[in-house]
Amino acid sequence: MATITSSGSILDIDSLVSGLMTVESRPLTLLANKEASYQAKLSAFGQIKSVLSSLQTATTALNSADKFAATKATVAGEGFTATSDANAATGSYSVDVTQMAKIQRVSTSTGSSFVPAAGKLTIEFGTVSESGGTKSFVSDSPARTASLEFEGSTLEELRDAINNDATLGIKASVVNNGTTNQLVLSGTATGAKMAFKLTGESGLADLSYDPSATPAVGDKMYSVQAAQDAILEVDGISVTRSSNTISDVIDGVTLTLNKEPSGTATSLSGTLTVAADQSTAKTAVEAFIKAYNEVQSTLKSLTSYNTDTETAATLTGDSTARSIQGQLRSALASTFGGLGNASTLSQIGISFAKDGTLSLDSTKFNKAMSDPDMDVGALFAGTDEVDGFADVFGAKLESFLDTDGLLASRTDGINSTIKSITKQYDAMETRLETMEARYRAQFSSLDTLLSSLSQTSSYLTQQLANLPSASS
Repeated sequence: MATITSSGSILDIDSLVSGLMTVESRPLTLLANKEASYQAKLSAFGQIKSVLSSLQTATTALNSADKFAATKATVAGEGFTATSDANAATGSYSVDVTQMAKIQRVSTSTGSSFVPAAGKLTIEFGTVSESGGTKSFVSDSPARTASLEFEGSTLEELRDAINNDATLGIKASVVNNGTTNQLVLSGTATGAKMAFKLTGESGLADLSYDPSATPAVGDKMYSVQAAQDAILEVDGISVTRSSNTISDVIDGVTLTLNKEPSGTATSLSGTLTVAADQSTAKTAVEAFIKAYNEVQSTLKSLTSYNTDTETAATLTGDSTARSIQGQLRSALASTFGGLGNASTLSQIGISFAKDGTLSLDSTKFNKAMSDPDMDVGALFAGTDEVDGFADVFGAKLESFLDTDGLLASRTDGINSTIKSITKQYDAMETRLETMEARYRAQFSSLDTLLSSLSQTSSYLTQQLANLPSASS
Protein backbone atom coordinates (compact mmCIF):
# COMPACT_ATOMS: atom_id res chain seq x y z
CA MET A 1 0.00 0.00 0.00
CA ALA A 2 1.20 3.54 -0.86
CA THR A 3 2.57 5.58 2.00
CA ILE A 4 1.32 9.11 2.73
CA THR A 5 4.19 11.61 2.45
CA SER A 6 4.89 14.47 4.82
CA SER A 7 3.17 16.87 2.47
CA GLY A 8 -0.01 14.87 2.59
CA SER A 9 0.44 13.48 -0.97
CA ILE A 10 0.39 9.81 -1.82
CA LEU A 11 2.71 10.29 -4.81
CA ASP A 12 6.06 12.16 -5.12
CA ILE A 13 4.84 14.09 -8.13
CA ASP A 14 8.01 16.20 -8.61
CA SER A 15 10.24 13.13 -8.79
CA LEU A 16 7.89 11.30 -11.12
CA VAL A 17 7.56 14.28 -13.50
CA SER A 18 11.29 15.04 -13.33
CA GLY A 19 12.16 11.48 -14.28
CA LEU A 20 9.75 11.43 -17.18
CA MET A 21 10.89 14.83 -18.44
CA THR A 22 14.53 13.73 -18.31
CA VAL A 23 13.66 11.03 -20.81
CA GLU A 24 11.45 13.30 -22.90
CA SER A 25 14.16 16.03 -22.97
CA ARG A 26 16.85 13.86 -24.54
CA PRO A 27 16.08 15.12 -28.08
CA LEU A 28 16.48 18.69 -26.72
CA THR A 29 19.96 17.85 -25.45
CA LEU A 30 20.84 16.33 -28.80
CA LEU A 31 19.73 19.54 -30.56
CA ALA A 32 21.75 21.68 -28.14
CA ASN A 33 24.86 19.56 -28.78
CA LYS A 34 24.24 19.75 -32.52
CA GLU A 35 23.96 23.55 -32.38
CA ALA A 36 27.15 23.75 -30.30
CA SER A 37 29.03 21.74 -32.94
CA TYR A 38 27.87 24.10 -35.69
CA GLN A 39 28.80 27.13 -33.57
CA ALA A 40 32.27 25.60 -33.19
CA LYS A 41 32.49 25.22 -36.99
CA LEU A 42 31.44 28.84 -37.40
CA SER A 43 34.17 29.91 -35.00
CA ALA A 44 36.71 27.73 -36.82
CA PHE A 45 35.91 29.34 -40.16
CA GLY A 46 36.24 32.70 -38.44
CA GLN A 47 39.81 31.74 -37.50
CA ILE A 48 40.51 30.68 -41.07
CA LYS A 49 39.15 33.94 -42.41
CA SER A 50 41.35 35.90 -40.02
CA VAL A 51 44.61 34.19 -41.05
CA LEU A 52 43.65 34.34 -44.74
CA SER A 53 43.06 38.10 -44.39
CA SER A 54 46.54 38.47 -42.92
CA LEU A 55 47.94 36.46 -45.81
CA GLN A 56 46.06 38.71 -48.24
CA THR A 57 47.68 41.78 -46.68
CA ALA A 58 51.13 40.19 -46.96
CA THR A 59 50.41 39.25 -50.59
CA THR A 60 49.37 42.80 -51.46
CA ALA A 61 52.66 44.07 -50.02
CA LEU A 62 54.49 41.98 -52.65
CA ASN A 63 52.65 43.66 -55.51
CA SER A 64 55.18 46.46 -55.95
CA ALA A 65 58.09 46.24 -58.36
CA ASP A 66 59.72 49.21 -56.60
CA LYS A 67 60.02 47.15 -53.44
CA PHE A 68 62.30 44.73 -55.31
CA ALA A 69 64.35 47.56 -56.82
CA ALA A 70 64.74 49.48 -53.58
CA THR A 71 67.91 51.42 -52.83
CA LYS A 72 69.44 52.68 -49.62
CA ALA A 73 71.22 55.99 -49.14
CA THR A 74 74.03 56.34 -46.61
CA VAL A 75 75.86 59.54 -45.69
CA ALA A 76 79.43 59.94 -44.52
CA GLY A 77 80.01 63.44 -43.21
CA GLU A 78 77.71 66.11 -41.84
CA GLY A 79 75.28 68.79 -42.90
CA PHE A 80 72.61 66.58 -44.41
CA THR A 81 70.80 63.26 -44.39
CA ALA A 82 69.39 61.41 -47.40
CA THR A 83 66.84 58.83 -48.48
CA SER A 84 66.47 57.10 -51.84
CA ASP A 85 63.81 55.16 -53.72
CA ALA A 86 63.72 52.63 -56.54
CA ASN A 87 64.39 55.35 -59.16
CA ALA A 88 67.77 56.25 -57.69
CA ALA A 89 70.87 55.16 -59.58
CA THR A 90 73.51 53.45 -57.49
CA GLY A 91 76.70 55.44 -57.03
CA SER A 92 78.44 58.06 -54.89
CA TYR A 93 77.94 61.82 -54.77
CA SER A 94 79.89 64.64 -53.14
CA VAL A 95 77.69 67.11 -51.26
CA ASP A 96 78.83 70.39 -49.66
CA VAL A 97 76.36 72.46 -47.63
CA THR A 98 77.02 76.20 -47.57
CA GLN A 99 73.84 77.40 -45.89
CA MET A 100 70.39 76.19 -44.91
CA ALA A 101 67.10 77.69 -46.01
CA LYS A 102 65.53 79.84 -43.28
CA ILE A 103 62.37 81.74 -42.49
CA GLN A 104 62.34 85.46 -41.75
CA ARG A 105 61.87 86.34 -38.10
CA VAL A 106 61.51 89.85 -36.58
CA SER A 107 60.81 91.10 -33.09
CA THR A 108 59.75 94.15 -31.14
CA SER A 109 62.35 96.00 -29.02
CA THR A 110 64.26 94.19 -26.29
CA GLY A 111 64.19 97.20 -23.97
CA SER A 112 60.56 98.32 -23.86
CA SER A 113 57.26 96.51 -24.22
CA PHE A 114 55.13 97.20 -27.24
CA VAL A 115 51.54 97.92 -26.25
CA PRO A 116 49.24 97.43 -29.24
CA ALA A 117 45.97 99.24 -29.90
CA ALA A 118 43.34 99.06 -32.60
CA GLY A 119 44.93 99.34 -36.00
CA LYS A 120 45.85 97.61 -39.24
CA LEU A 121 48.87 95.48 -40.16
CA THR A 122 49.72 94.75 -43.80
CA ILE A 123 52.13 91.97 -44.75
CA GLU A 124 53.79 92.10 -48.17
CA PHE A 125 55.93 89.21 -49.43
CA GLY A 126 58.87 89.47 -51.78
CA THR A 127 62.66 89.25 -52.03
CA VAL A 128 65.49 91.35 -50.64
CA SER A 129 67.88 92.10 -53.49
CA GLU A 130 71.21 93.90 -53.48
CA SER A 131 72.77 96.02 -56.24
CA GLY A 132 75.84 98.21 -55.94
CA GLY A 133 75.90 97.69 -52.20
CA THR A 134 72.32 98.89 -51.82
CA LYS A 135 69.55 96.59 -50.65
CA SER A 136 65.95 96.89 -51.76
CA PHE A 137 62.76 94.98 -51.13
CA VAL A 138 61.23 93.71 -54.37
CA SER A 139 57.58 92.81 -54.01
CA ASP A 140 56.32 89.80 -55.90
CA SER A 141 54.41 90.23 -59.12
CA PRO A 142 51.57 89.60 -58.88
CA ALA A 143 51.70 90.98 -55.36
CA ARG A 144 51.34 88.66 -52.38
CA THR A 145 49.82 90.70 -49.58
CA ALA A 146 47.61 90.11 -46.57
CA SER A 147 46.27 92.35 -43.84
CA LEU A 148 44.92 92.17 -40.30
CA GLU A 149 42.37 94.53 -38.73
CA PHE A 150 43.07 94.48 -34.98
CA GLU A 151 40.70 95.70 -32.25
CA GLY A 152 42.46 94.47 -29.10
CA SER A 153 44.83 96.07 -26.63
CA THR A 154 47.32 93.43 -25.43
CA LEU A 155 50.22 91.50 -26.93
CA GLU A 156 48.45 88.24 -26.21
CA GLU A 157 45.33 89.38 -28.07
CA LEU A 158 47.45 90.48 -31.02
CA ARG A 159 49.37 87.19 -31.02
CA ASP A 160 46.14 85.18 -31.05
CA ALA A 161 44.60 87.35 -33.77
CA ILE A 162 47.62 86.74 -36.02
CA ASN A 163 47.80 83.00 -35.32
CA ASN A 164 44.08 82.54 -35.92
CA ASP A 165 44.32 84.00 -39.43
CA ALA A 166 45.96 81.43 -41.73
CA THR A 167 45.86 83.83 -44.69
CA LEU A 168 48.51 86.14 -43.21
CA GLY A 169 51.49 83.87 -43.93
CA ILE A 170 53.12 84.68 -40.58
CA LYS A 171 52.90 83.37 -37.02
CA ALA A 172 53.36 85.23 -33.73
CA SER A 173 54.73 84.40 -30.29
CA VAL A 174 55.30 86.37 -27.10
CA VAL A 175 58.71 85.85 -25.46
CA ASN A 176 59.72 87.22 -22.07
CA ASN A 177 63.43 88.09 -22.16
CA GLY A 178 63.61 88.65 -18.40
CA THR A 179 62.97 92.36 -18.69
CA THR A 180 60.06 92.75 -21.02
CA ASN A 181 57.72 90.87 -23.29
CA GLN A 182 58.66 90.79 -26.96
CA LEU A 183 56.34 90.06 -29.87
CA VAL A 184 58.13 87.81 -32.38
CA LEU A 185 56.73 87.51 -35.92
CA SER A 186 57.92 84.58 -38.08
CA GLY A 187 57.29 83.53 -41.67
CA THR A 188 55.66 80.17 -42.23
CA ALA A 189 57.91 79.05 -45.10
CA THR A 190 61.64 79.11 -45.82
CA GLY A 191 63.39 80.66 -48.78
CA ALA A 192 64.65 84.05 -49.96
CA LYS A 193 61.34 84.69 -51.74
CA MET A 194 59.51 84.43 -48.42
CA ALA A 195 60.90 87.69 -47.03
CA PHE A 196 58.12 89.98 -45.79
CA LYS A 197 57.65 93.72 -45.25
CA LEU A 198 55.35 95.00 -42.49
CA THR A 199 53.31 98.19 -42.64
CA GLY A 200 51.52 99.13 -39.42
CA GLU A 201 48.82 101.76 -39.06
CA SER A 202 47.30 103.51 -36.01
CA GLY A 203 47.82 101.34 -32.91
CA LEU A 204 50.07 98.96 -34.88
CA ALA A 205 52.27 101.62 -36.51
CA ASP A 206 55.32 100.56 -34.46
CA LEU A 207 55.24 97.12 -36.10
CA SER A 208 56.33 98.59 -39.46
CA TYR A 209 59.46 96.88 -40.78
CA ASP A 210 61.42 96.85 -44.05
CA PRO A 211 63.87 93.90 -44.32
CA SER A 212 66.02 95.84 -46.79
CA ALA A 213 66.44 98.92 -44.56
CA THR A 214 69.67 99.57 -42.68
CA PRO A 215 69.10 99.13 -38.92
CA ALA A 216 69.12 102.39 -36.97
CA VAL A 217 69.03 103.41 -33.33
CA GLY A 218 65.46 103.87 -32.19
CA ASP A 219 63.96 101.26 -34.55
CA LYS A 220 60.88 99.70 -33.01
CA MET A 221 61.43 96.37 -34.85
CA TYR A 222 64.64 94.49 -35.52
CA SER A 223 65.66 91.40 -37.50
CA VAL A 224 66.18 88.16 -35.64
CA GLN A 225 66.75 86.10 -38.77
CA ALA A 226 66.62 86.91 -42.49
CA ALA A 227 64.81 84.78 -45.03
CA GLN A 228 67.32 82.85 -47.15
CA ASP A 229 67.64 79.95 -49.59
CA ALA A 230 69.58 76.76 -49.06
CA ILE A 231 72.88 76.73 -50.94
CA LEU A 232 74.88 73.56 -51.59
CA GLU A 233 77.11 71.90 -54.15
CA VAL A 234 76.45 68.44 -55.55
CA ASP A 235 79.45 66.98 -57.36
CA GLY A 236 80.76 70.52 -57.77
CA ILE A 237 77.50 71.90 -59.20
CA SER A 238 76.07 74.85 -57.25
CA VAL A 239 72.44 74.35 -56.22
CA THR A 240 70.03 76.87 -54.65
CA ARG A 241 66.65 75.83 -53.27
CA SER A 242 64.04 77.49 -51.07
CA SER A 243 63.62 74.43 -48.82
CA ASN A 244 65.92 72.27 -46.72
CA THR A 245 64.21 69.18 -48.16
CA ILE A 246 65.52 68.79 -51.71
CA SER A 247 64.24 66.01 -53.97
CA ASP A 248 64.85 67.42 -57.47
CA VAL A 249 68.63 67.43 -57.69
CA ILE A 250 69.49 63.70 -57.81
CA ASP A 251 66.87 61.39 -59.33
CA GLY A 252 65.24 59.23 -56.67
CA VAL A 253 67.14 60.89 -53.81
CA THR A 254 65.83 63.30 -51.19
CA LEU A 255 68.40 65.41 -49.37
CA THR A 256 67.52 66.97 -46.02
CA LEU A 257 69.84 69.73 -44.82
CA ASN A 258 70.16 69.75 -41.04
CA LYS A 259 73.24 71.79 -40.25
CA GLU A 260 75.24 74.66 -41.71
CA PRO A 261 78.86 75.74 -41.22
CA SER A 262 79.85 77.90 -38.28
CA GLY A 263 82.94 79.83 -37.28
CA THR A 264 85.54 80.03 -40.03
CA ALA A 265 84.15 77.05 -41.95
CA THR A 266 82.55 77.90 -45.27
CA SER A 267 80.83 74.58 -45.89
CA LEU A 268 80.07 71.16 -44.43
CA SER A 269 81.13 68.27 -46.63
CA GLY A 270 79.77 64.76 -46.95
CA THR A 271 79.61 61.81 -49.30
CA LEU A 272 76.29 60.28 -50.32
CA THR A 273 76.33 56.63 -51.39
CA VAL A 274 73.32 54.98 -53.03
CA ALA A 275 73.33 51.19 -53.11
CA ALA A 276 70.83 48.43 -53.90
CA ASP A 277 68.80 47.44 -50.84
CA GLN A 278 67.52 43.87 -50.72
CA SER A 279 66.28 44.11 -47.13
CA THR A 280 62.94 45.71 -48.04
CA ALA A 281 62.05 42.94 -50.47
CA LYS A 282 63.31 40.21 -48.17
CA THR A 283 61.26 41.56 -45.27
CA ALA A 284 58.13 41.52 -47.43
CA VAL A 285 58.81 37.95 -48.62
CA GLU A 286 59.48 36.76 -45.07
CA ALA A 287 56.24 38.37 -43.90
CA PHE A 288 54.38 36.52 -46.68
CA ILE A 289 55.96 33.19 -45.72
CA LYS A 290 55.09 33.74 -42.07
CA ALA A 291 51.48 34.60 -42.96
CA TYR A 292 51.16 31.51 -45.17
CA ASN A 293 52.60 29.24 -42.47
CA GLU A 294 50.08 30.62 -39.99
CA VAL A 295 47.31 29.68 -42.41
CA GLN A 296 48.82 26.22 -42.81
CA SER A 297 49.13 25.77 -39.03
CA THR A 298 45.54 26.92 -38.42
CA LEU A 299 44.10 24.63 -41.10
CA LYS A 300 46.16 21.68 -39.86
CA SER A 301 44.99 22.25 -36.28
CA LEU A 302 41.32 22.53 -37.25
CA THR A 303 41.29 19.48 -39.56
CA SER A 304 43.53 17.06 -37.65
CA TYR A 305 42.59 13.70 -36.13
CA ASN A 306 44.26 12.38 -32.97
CA THR A 307 44.67 8.63 -33.45
CA ASP A 308 45.80 8.12 -29.85
CA THR A 309 42.63 9.61 -28.36
CA GLU A 310 40.52 8.93 -31.44
CA THR A 311 39.41 12.57 -31.30
CA ALA A 312 38.55 14.62 -34.36
CA ALA A 313 39.14 18.36 -34.61
CA THR A 314 36.34 20.80 -35.38
CA LEU A 315 36.75 20.62 -39.17
CA THR A 316 38.16 17.13 -39.61
CA GLY A 317 36.95 15.88 -42.97
CA ASP A 318 35.43 19.24 -43.91
CA SER A 319 35.49 19.64 -47.70
CA THR A 320 35.77 23.45 -47.64
CA ALA A 321 38.85 23.42 -45.40
CA ARG A 322 40.46 20.71 -47.55
CA SER A 323 39.67 22.71 -50.69
CA ILE A 324 41.36 25.84 -49.30
CA GLN A 325 44.48 23.86 -48.37
CA GLY A 326 44.71 22.30 -51.82
CA GLN A 327 44.05 25.47 -53.79
CA LEU A 328 46.64 27.48 -51.85
CA ARG A 329 49.33 24.87 -52.32
CA SER A 330 48.52 24.59 -56.02
CA ALA A 331 48.69 28.40 -56.45
CA LEU A 332 52.08 28.52 -54.76
CA ALA A 333 53.42 25.96 -57.21
CA SER A 334 52.23 27.92 -60.27
CA THR A 335 54.55 28.78 -63.14
CA PHE A 336 54.67 32.33 -64.50
CA GLY A 337 55.95 32.86 -68.02
CA GLY A 338 57.00 36.04 -69.78
CA LEU A 339 58.30 37.77 -66.66
CA GLY A 340 62.03 37.06 -66.75
CA ASN A 341 64.22 34.06 -66.08
CA ALA A 342 62.45 33.38 -62.78
CA SER A 343 59.12 31.66 -63.40
CA THR A 344 58.51 29.84 -60.08
CA LEU A 345 58.94 30.70 -56.41
CA SER A 346 61.31 27.78 -55.94
CA GLN A 347 63.77 29.37 -58.38
CA ILE A 348 64.26 32.32 -56.03
CA GLY A 349 64.54 30.26 -52.84
CA ILE A 350 60.92 29.86 -51.66
CA SER A 351 60.02 26.19 -51.27
CA PHE A 352 57.87 23.75 -49.31
CA ALA A 353 59.18 21.82 -46.32
CA LYS A 354 58.05 18.25 -45.58
CA ASP A 355 55.41 19.48 -43.13
CA GLY A 356 53.78 21.68 -45.79
CA THR A 357 55.18 24.98 -44.55
CA LEU A 358 57.13 27.45 -46.66
CA SER A 359 60.76 28.36 -46.08
CA LEU A 360 63.20 30.84 -47.62
CA ASP A 361 66.71 30.01 -48.76
CA SER A 362 68.35 33.40 -48.12
CA THR A 363 71.44 32.65 -50.19
CA LYS A 364 69.39 31.65 -53.20
CA PHE A 365 67.06 34.62 -52.75
CA ASN A 366 69.91 37.14 -52.48
CA LYS A 367 71.55 35.69 -55.58
CA ALA A 368 68.29 35.97 -57.53
CA MET A 369 67.79 39.55 -56.36
CA SER A 370 71.29 40.44 -57.56
CA ASP A 371 70.65 39.00 -61.03
CA PRO A 372 68.77 41.50 -63.26
CA ASP A 373 67.82 38.69 -65.66
CA MET A 374 65.88 36.90 -62.92
CA ASP A 375 63.73 40.05 -62.45
CA VAL A 376 62.33 39.01 -59.08
CA GLY A 377 60.22 42.16 -58.96
CA ALA A 378 58.38 41.18 -62.14
CA LEU A 379 57.82 37.64 -60.82
CA PHE A 380 55.91 39.08 -57.88
CA ALA A 381 54.41 42.29 -59.27
CA GLY A 382 54.04 41.31 -62.94
CA THR A 383 54.07 43.75 -65.84
CA ASP A 384 51.47 45.75 -67.73
CA GLU A 385 50.86 42.72 -69.95
CA VAL A 386 51.37 39.76 -67.59
CA ASP A 387 50.09 39.21 -64.06
CA GLY A 388 52.67 38.25 -61.48
CA PHE A 389 52.43 36.01 -58.44
CA ALA A 390 50.91 38.69 -56.19
CA ASP A 391 48.00 39.31 -58.57
CA VAL A 392 47.28 35.62 -59.19
CA PHE A 393 47.61 34.54 -55.57
CA GLY A 394 45.71 37.61 -54.40
CA ALA A 395 42.82 36.73 -56.74
CA LYS A 396 42.74 33.23 -55.25
CA LEU A 397 42.52 34.67 -51.73
CA GLU A 398 39.81 37.05 -52.90
CA SER A 399 37.76 34.07 -54.08
CA PHE A 400 37.89 32.76 -50.52
CA LEU A 401 37.33 36.05 -48.70
CA ASP A 402 34.94 37.98 -50.95
CA THR A 403 31.38 38.59 -49.78
CA ASP A 404 30.16 35.95 -52.22
CA GLY A 405 33.27 33.78 -51.91
CA LEU A 406 33.88 30.27 -50.62
CA LEU A 407 34.02 31.17 -46.92
CA ALA A 408 30.92 33.36 -47.06
CA SER A 409 28.98 30.60 -48.79
CA ARG A 410 30.08 28.05 -46.20
CA THR A 411 29.36 30.24 -43.18
CA ASP A 412 25.99 31.29 -44.63
CA GLY A 413 25.09 27.60 -44.80
CA ILE A 414 26.20 27.04 -41.20
CA ASN A 415 24.23 30.05 -39.97
CA SER A 416 21.16 28.78 -41.82
CA THR A 417 21.52 25.39 -40.12
CA ILE A 418 21.95 27.04 -36.71
CA LYS A 419 18.77 29.05 -37.25
CA SER A 420 16.90 25.86 -38.19
CA ILE A 421 18.18 24.07 -35.09
CA THR A 422 17.23 27.03 -32.90
CA LYS A 423 13.72 26.98 -34.34
CA GLN A 424 13.44 23.24 -33.66
CA TYR A 425 14.81 23.74 -30.16
CA ASP A 426 12.29 26.48 -29.34
CA ALA A 427 9.39 24.39 -30.72
CA MET A 428 10.48 21.34 -28.71
CA GLU A 429 10.88 23.44 -25.56
CA THR A 430 7.29 24.67 -25.95
CA ARG A 431 6.08 21.08 -26.50
CA LEU A 432 7.97 19.85 -23.45
CA GLU A 433 6.52 22.61 -21.29
CA THR A 434 3.02 21.53 -22.40
CA MET A 435 3.92 17.88 -21.78
CA GLU A 436 5.23 18.63 -18.29
CA ALA A 437 2.05 20.52 -17.42
CA ARG A 438 -0.01 17.57 -18.65
CA TYR A 439 2.01 15.05 -16.63
CA ARG A 440 1.64 17.18 -13.51
CA ALA A 441 -2.12 17.45 -14.04
CA GLN A 442 -2.45 13.69 -14.58
CA PHE A 443 -0.36 12.75 -11.57
CA SER A 444 -2.17 15.30 -9.41
CA SER A 445 -5.49 13.70 -10.39
CA LEU A 446 -4.10 10.26 -9.66
CA ASP A 447 -2.71 11.49 -6.37
CA THR A 448 -6.14 12.87 -5.41
CA LEU A 449 -7.76 9.56 -6.35
CA LEU A 450 -5.21 7.55 -4.39
CA SER A 451 -5.66 9.84 -1.42
CA SER A 452 -9.42 9.30 -1.58
CA LEU A 453 -9.02 5.53 -1.83
CA SER A 454 -6.61 5.58 1.08
CA GLN A 455 -9.13 7.43 3.24
CA THR A 456 -11.88 4.94 2.22
CA SER A 457 -9.57 2.05 3.04
CA SER A 458 -8.83 3.50 6.45
CA TYR A 459 -12.54 4.01 7.14
CA LEU A 460 -13.44 0.48 6.16
CA THR A 461 -10.60 -0.88 8.25
CA GLN A 462 -11.85 1.03 11.27
CA GLN A 463 -15.44 -0.13 10.69
CA LEU A 464 -14.43 -3.73 10.34
CA ALA A 465 -12.39 -3.47 13.51
CA ASN A 466 -15.49 -2.29 15.43
CA LEU A 467 -17.70 -5.22 14.31
CA PRO A 468 -18.47 -7.85 17.04
CA SER A 469 -16.19 -10.80 16.69
CA ALA A 470 -17.65 -14.15 15.60
CA SER A 471 -17.01 -15.65 18.99
CA SER A 472 -19.20 -13.05 20.60
